[in-house]
Order: sequence, then structure tokens, then C-alpha cells
Amino acid sequence: MTRRKLLPLVVALLALPGRSQAQDTPKPEATKPETSAERRGPTATLRVQLVITRFQGEKKLASLPYTFVVTAGGNRARMRMGVDTPIPTTTTSSDTGKALTTYQYKNVGTNIDCSAVDRKDGLYQLSIGVENSSALTGVGASVEGVPLFRRFETNLDPLMRDGQSVQTVASTDPVTGEVVKIDVTMNVVK
Repeated sequence: MTRRKLLPLVVALLALPGRSQAQDTPKPEATKPETSAERRGPTATLRVQLVITRFQGEKKLASLPYTFVVTAGGNRARMRMGVDTPIPTTTTSSDTGKALTTYQYKNVGTNIDCSAVDRKDGLYQLSIGVENSSALTGVGASVEGVPLFRRFETNLDPLMRDGQSVQTVASTDPVTGEVVKIDVTMNVVK
């Protein structure tokens, strides 16, 4: 057969169903997997105010306010504020018999950790860790000139709306009888 006769035959064979080479159907574009941040959608920035207040009976002794910003669904906010307080330790030298005073330091102050989750219904689940310590002064505050340190620690998980305030803790110090209260206020930053 000549080329002229072969060409129509090849074209006809290729046109037959099941005999021709199937054309590749276009594959759908591969979608990349969502990250947790994309699933979560836009995040809210929250301003949290935490106030630690101490009372002796009805008299307010101290009010310590702390304000910080936390992103719902983001990293936790972490705040540390304190002072290293010297604690004297006296020993007697075995060689000379003289008293030697050295110092160890103890950190006292306030540590706060806070994270938040957007519950998608106008509520935010806060998770707050608070540790507050201080040197105790006054009657019964030391043993032979050595200071005592008090410490208050709590973990809170209030479910809050924009603009809401809640008293999360009210506890009594067993040594001094002071009442410690923690109030939390949360606002969405717009």
C-alpha cells in the first residue's frame, strides 16, 4: 500500500472506540492540606485585666492590677514581675570561730500565664495560671530575724464574653487572716 492509502486507514483505526489511545483526563488540582491556623479562621485579640486584691476584714490593704494582651488560639501570654530578695544565712567558721554571713536569693512577685480559645459563640475560654508571693512582715512574720514568705497559686478557666468581669477567687491566708480576691475582666480588642 502506498502512503496515501495508509494514512486514511490509520486515521480511521484511531477513531474507533476502544482502539485508540485514551486521552488523559485532566486531573483535578491537588489541594494543599489546611493548617490549623487556616481552619481556625481569623483570631481575636483579647485584653485581659487581672486584679489581685488583699483585704483585712473590710479594709483594702493592696490592689495589684495587671493588664496584658492574648490572642485567642495563639501562643500564651506570659508575664513575670518580681524582685530577688536576699535571705541571710549565718554559719560559724570552724577554723576561726567567727560568724560568716552569706546570702541566698528568693524571687518574690507575681507570675501570670494566660491563653485563650475562641468558642465561636461569642464566648472565650481563658486559661490563667497565677502565682503571687511576698515577704511577710509584721507580728509573727519572722523566726529569729529570718523572714517568712507567703505564696498564693491558682489555675483559673473562666468562660467569658466581651466586656465581662468575674471574681474568680476569694481565699483566706491562714497565717494573717487576709482575704485574697482575684478579679478578671476580658475585652475583645477591635
